Amino acid sequence: MNEKEKLIRKIQESAFVAHECALYLDNHPKNKLALARHKKASEALFEYRAEYEKLYGSLSEYTAEDLNRWNWASGSWPWQI
Repeated sequence: MNEKEKLIRKIQESAFVAHECALYLDNHPKNKLALARHKKASEALFEYRAEYEKLYGSLSEYTAEDLNRWNWASGSWPWQI
């Protein structure tokens, strides 16, 4: 697995944990452990996404940075690795 694939995997794992914790917190809003895990996973997800986009380009159309040209669909899609 190359570095790009490893980073995508970290993004996927962090997104999964953050989403599952959010679902759990919908039913258990006072659970401090779930809240802490959600916060940690969300922060990791933000950092991994920022690192990926800096190195390899946007992961979504909402973070396409170049306002002079549409760069969202340029290059390989994450699942084409």
